[in-house]
Amino acid sequence: MVSTKRGSFGATVAVGLALVAAWSCLWRHEEDFVSGVSVQPRESLMTRCAVDKAMKDRIASVAKTAKLTDAMRVVAAAKVRNAQNGVEKQRPFTDELLSMIKGLVKRLKGSGFEAELPMLRVPEKVKNVGILMITANRGLCGAYNTFIIKKVQARIEDLNKQGIVPKLFIVGKKGLASLQTRLAKGVEYNYTEEWFTMPDTIRAKDSAEVAEVLQNYFLSGEVDKIEIAYGRFINLLSNEPSLRTLLPLSPTGIEDPEDETFKMTTEDGKLKVEKTKVKAPKAKEIEADVIFDQPPEVILNSMLPLYLNSQILSLMFDSQASELSARMSAMKVATDNANDLQKKLVLIYNKKRQAAITAELCEVTAAAVALEGGDAGKAGPNLGVMDNEDTISEDFMKELEDGSISDTPQKPEEIGPTDRWEFMKTLPKGEGLTTAPTQQKCWAAYFAFLAGCWRCFASA
Repeated sequence: MVSTKRGSFGATVAVGLALVAAWSCLWRHEEDFVSGVSVQPRESLMTRCAVDKAMKDRIASVAKTAKLTDAMRVVAAAKVRNAQNGVEKQRPFTDELLSMIKGLVKRLKGSGFEAELPMLRVPEKVKNVGILMITANRGLCGAYNTFIIKKVQARIEDLNKQGIVPKLFIVGKKGLASLQTRLAKGVEYNYTEEWFTMPDTIRAKDSAEVAEVLQNYFLSGEVDKIEIAYGRFINLLSNEPSLRTLLPLSPTGIEDPEDETFKMTTEDGKLKVEKTKVKAPKAKEIEADVIFDQPPEVILNSMLPLYLNSQILSLMFDSQASELSARMSAMKVATDNANDLQKKLVLIYNKKRQAAITAELCEVTAAAVALEGGDAGKAGPNLGVMDNEDTISEDFMKELEDGSISDTPQKPEEIGPTDRWEFMKTLPKGEGLTTAPTQQKCWAAYFAFLAGCWRCFASA
């Protein structure tokens, strides 16, 4: 009983090993079982769905760029409104201050008070000039910064011809970078190392810092005159680089003759700017019996720095509005160009896709017509078991030369075992003879399987 169980267990193990060996031999090599020729996997050389992935990715990239530039345009429009609000808020203080200054000047007229007010003192000969250049911190605003830098460059050249080397004060990173580019050659100036950033949200303390530095340079006598170069806001489509004098102040025409305010509105869904000319404030009437706690010259001397600060604040708001309007125009042009490019790329993409689809349809239609309308007898019999690309091409050339090849291929049993083995030797290395060990393993596994089955029956 024990020997029977041992025999059955051994037979079962032998049968299992034989099956595993046969399975591994048959699936380890992808070969044709009849001819022994290695089978290569078929790869499709045709683009599926006729999609150009590179072109599709580029279209998506251009579309994202258009969305980004359009968002920058909208943000610039919102910031223009902030600049407008800033101008409106500081306007009442400036008007009231200017009215009081003009009233005091009118009251002191003819008393020679100009000699006691250094900010109103005009030198007999200008020997030193200071230039304040207001630029932006960022680019992507068209030629806004370039125009201002060119304006300063032209002014420096004029001063150099007069024998004057100006001192330079800078607001904004783009103006600081121009010292290494456009202003690096051809002009002579002294950079004072006084640089101020152009804030996104302009406040009175920002202009106060600039005004304090300029006032100190002017009152100390290091400069006799201070000019400012900035972008004068005209409308949302244009701005003009301008140059005007800050110091010394004029006691008679202290206000800017071109002073005006702007207001951005919408009309038919489009942004629009309305500009209004600001009337010069009238001088306050100060009666003759008014008693001043301090001398009027002292009061006026303390009010002039406030007026200078308000002027610089107004010019910074004007420069910011010019920068943002230039950025709006530049981003609008960039968005339009991106949309046009996207349309052209989509057109090219659709043409290429349609051409590929048409080519595939033509191939499929031609094959269907050939199969439906062709005569099977004219194509000749099917290929034989031992035929491949090399034998077919050789037989074809031989048939063309002497016509000695039969129209019907030989069957495998007609070739014979010896001729078949000789034919296998003629195949390239790796296609014929290398398959013999694999077949031998398969036969060995098969015989082992039969032996195991025989032992199992014998033990039973």
